[in-house]
Amino acid sequence: MINSPGNKETLRIIPVSSNTLRWKFAQAHPTLTFLLLCFAWSWTIWLAAIPLANDDALLRYALTLVGGFGPAVGGILASGLKQGLRFDFSARRLVIGGITSVLIFALMAARYALGNFPGFETLPGTLRLTPAILLCAVAASLIGGWVVSNARSTNPDIRARLASLLPRGTNPGWLLFALLFYPALILLSWAAASAVGLPVEYPGLWGRPAAEVIPLFLLSFSLTALARGGNEEPGWRGVMQPELQKKISPLVASLIIAFFWSLWHLPLFLNGFYAGDVVSGMLGGGVYRIFLSIFLTWVYNRSRGNVLLMVLLHASFNVAVDYLPLSDTLLAVFWLVISVGLVIKGKMAQKLPATA
Repeated sequence: MINSPGNKETLRIIPVSSNTLRWKFAQAHPTLTFLLLCFAWSWTIWLAAIPLANDDALLRYALTLVGGFGPAVGGILASGLKQGLRFDFSARRLVIGGITSVLIFALMAARYALGNFPGFETLPGTLRLTPAILLCAVAASLIGGWVVSNARSTNPDIRARLASLLPRGTNPGWLLFALLFYPALILLSWAAASAVGLPVEYPGLWGRPAAEVIPLFLLSFSLTALARGGNEEPGWRGVMQPELQKKISPLVASLIIAFFWSLWHLPLFLNGFYAGDVVSGMLGGGVYRIFLSIFLTWVYNRSRGNVLLMVLLHASFNVAVDYLPLSDTLLAVFWLVISVGLVIKGKMAQKLPATA
């Protein structure tokens, strides 16, 4: 249907000026445009890494980082193409992007230099650097810097979505909530499980001195927020969430995002980045992402669309479980209770009122 003669005008990319591009399809179908760009970016890179599963696992890992920016890249491009995608090289954006890129590369270098520390997250392969791996690291750093610099984009649609990526103006109480909520929930599951005699899982670093563990946590959390999970949020919550909520309720939007969020991870099982069975991994992760999506939607709407909080919460979801003892069973129960409570108390099944 997209290629029918009647729709040719809709698909045309129109140069608005010497440095601006607009796509009419993106204006009519912003969410579909986002998904197409997001999946095209990530799946192309991740599927290309399948032959590297046994030959160069570290290169596959590096490619995974680059591919992980698909939601952010797709969201920014989809928003830009609605009103005109401009090639903006303002001094402010260059400074923000440059600082962020250097920071990401420094974090990657620190993580590589640390190597396979006992009890810490394991890096794949022989840790032998190659030009291709270095190129991927540089690419991921530059892309990450470009993503964050869009908080000061001259495109009003992009800036409206991503201005909150920078901490200025963010309520300190929300920042503390984003940083402490999930660790507190994990510790609560540990305490409750210990009280009733349920099994508890302890991380590999448990029992080591705090002076040793805290720097590892800060390194892992910072890198995850900028390039290994948190970097997805400018797309999922920053762009897709508000676009969906223009037409449907926050609850339905959460479920739709959870589906595509889970499907998006599929190539990571196929290229060997994720171990285990594909079906059980996708189903288990999919159920969990329903809980997380509902929770993130609630926080996003309550915080008036603060994307930085989404980044911090996503990083916390990925990292905190590696540092704190927990009960998987009780943690799942807690998430179920929280999700149901938010849906009912927060009236998430009702469509949000239209805003000017």
